[in-house]
Amino acid sequence: RHSRTQKPRMRHVPRQRIGRSAALLGLLLLSARPHLQFSCLGLGCRRRTVLLLPLDTVVGAEVALADKADAEGLTAIQDRLRSNNTDLEKLPTGYVAMSGPADLHYPSWMLGSWRVTQTLEGYAAPLGKRFLANGNTDIASKTLSEEQSRLGQPVDFELRYIKNQKGDVVEDRAFNVASRFNAFAGRKVVRSVEYVDSPVNSPETAKDADGQPLEPRLSVAVTFKGLLQRIYITSFQTETAPNGDTWRSLASTRTLASAPGAMTNPFTVDEEVVTALRRDAAVVKGRLRLIGYLNPNDGLFFDAGNKAVTIADYSLRFSAIPTAAAT
Repeated sequence: RHSRTQKPRMRHVPRQRIGRSAALLGLLLLSARPHLQFSCLGLGCRRRTVLLLPLDTVVGAEVALADKADAEGLTAIQDRLRSNNTDLEKLPTGYVAMSGPADLHYPSWMLGSWRVTQTLEGYAAPLGKRFLANGNTDIASKTLSEEQSRLGQPVDFELRYIKNQKGDVVEDRAFNVASRFNAFAGRKVVRSVEYVDSPVNSPETAKDADGQPLEPRLSVAVTFKGLLQRIYITSFQTETAPNGDTWRSLASTRTLASAPGAMTNPFTVDEEVVTALRRDAAVVKGRLRLIGYLNPNDGLFFDAGNKAVTIADYSLRFSAIPTAAAT
C-alpha cells in the first residue's frame, strides 16, 4: 500500500458567489440508464436522507467490485465503495503516513491511451438538501434536478497513463484533467493546465534519481475563461488484489476555484475519490465513488458532523486506443 499526505491552505466563500462558473467543479460527473426510484426527497424519511438511486443496486454486477467480498474481509477502500454504505465520515488529512511514493502508481496493464465511458449510476445526499448548497434550498433542488438528468447518460473521453522518470505508471494528469472537463462541458472549456507546487510535491521534493523534477505532479492549476481552479491531492493510498487483476485507490482532494479580479475568496470543495479497476480481457471495467464533505469554512460544517453530504457512484469502462489512433 502506497500513501502520501499534504495540507494546502484554503479559504472559502458561499457557493452562490461563483455562479455559473461553479458548474465546472463537477469534475468526473457523468451518468447510465437504470430503472430509478426516487426516495425520501424531503418527505420525512429516515435521517433526512435524499437518495437518487437505482431500484436494485448502484452499479451493475460486473462493476460492483467492492460488494463481492465478505463485509468482514473488506479493505478500507472496499468498505468505502460498498453501494449501501452512505453513512461515511471524512478521513483525516493525516490518515496515512508521510512516507511513500510521490504519486498514485497504477498497474502496468493501465499503461497507454484509453477511450473511457463513465456513467452516473446513483446519487445520494445522506444528510438532506439543506447541506447541498449552504442551506439554499433553491440551489439544492436545482442540484438534485441536474443529477437526475445525468442518470443514464454516459459520457466518453480519452485518458492517458504514462511512465514517469522512475518507470512507474502514473496518470497523465494535465491531459486527463482537461479531457474530463471538456467532455463534461460538451465543448472545449479548458484553456490550460499546469503543474503547481505543494508542500510535499514540489520540484525540491519530487525528483528522479538524477535530481530532475519528477512529473506529472499531484497538484494542477486549470485555467478557464474567467476562472482559475487549483486541484490538490492531499492524501492517497492504493492497493492491488492478490491476483493482480484488480487495483483500487482512495485520494482525498481539495479544490480551490477563484475568479481572477473578482475580489472574492476562493470557493472550496473537499472530496474523496475512490476508484476500483479490474482487468477483464481486452477492456478494463471499474467503479468510481465521489464522496463530498463540508470544510471548516462552510456555515453548516459543525451541523454536518464531518459526515458525507454527497455521494455519487459511477461505472467505468476503458477500451484501449491503438497508439497510432491516440490523440
